[in-house]
Amino acid sequence: MKTRIPLPSSFSFDAVARSHGWYDLPPFAYDPAKRILATVVERETLTPEREVATLEFAFADGALWAKADGLDPGQARAAATRIFSLDLDFSDFASSLAEHPELARALERGGGRMLRAPTLFEDAVKMLLTTNCSWAATRGMVVRLIALAGAGGRAFPGPERVACLSTRALREKVRCGYRAEALRLFARRVAEGRLDLARWENRSLPAAEARAAIIAERGFGPYAAEGLLRILGRHDYLALDSWTRQKYRRLYPGPAKKTDRSIARRYARFGPYRGLAMWLDLTGDWHERAEVPSWP
Repeated sequence: MKTRIPLPSSFSFDAVARSHGWYDLPPFAYDPAKRILATVVERETLTPEREVATLEFAFADGALWAKADGLDPGQARAAATRIFSLDLDFSDFASSLAEHPELARALERGGGRMLRAPTLFEDAVKMLLTTNCSWAATRGMVVRLIALAGAGGRAFPGPERVACLSTRALREKVRCGYRAEALRLFARRVAEGRLDLARWENRSLPAAEARAAIIAERGFGPYAAEGLLRILGRHDYLALDSWTRQKYRRLYPGPAKKTDRSIARRYARFGPYRGLAMWLDLTGDWHERAEVPSWP
């Protein structure tokens, strides 16, 4: 059964799907030509052959449709809201862009909404696996983690499944190096209820406190914390990495040693939206043309 999903204004299916690299990490699968984004989630069931559910989202005739194998319409709408960041409101930011038409155009084209996983645990683990490594290495770790612990070898494993794995198994079979111990401890804390991830998503929690709470977890440094906050729609921070620094210097040439200070000065005027302004600026070429640009 298909469920129609209500959409905010200035929504772009492709802009959200390819807002960052998550679309390239399993269990996500994206077909830009057909405008279909699919993923697989674990279901709470006693029937082994139904332990996973396939979520498929399609954009047609100006509408977003969800096809959920094994989920009811309410669950499908909730999943779509999280995955496509439909809960975010950019009206305050948009009203401040009168002197920045290039950013206003990017926002009108549907930029700003970040693709999220169906669960914050999946987002957090994937962010942990992006630290200090290439994208190819990240993708390999995600693929191996799903094969090792994912329901049916297809869904991203939940905290209970990951918590059952030893550090040695994670290190040797997922090949995630020093991240293995951090991943095991993180999963165990979530599975045992000692860490409530809902607090990280609570928008009444000041961004500085949310950042500090994430950094308090082993393995999550400033980049991982700020990158995760960006996915959650909190743009008080910049989440700088090698790609953002290189892209910034291609747009605004200058000495490499002053890059971070230059970035901080350029976007400081946008206050709590400084990270969003930077992201829209650096990715402005991604959706300008009909042909596919160079993705990170």
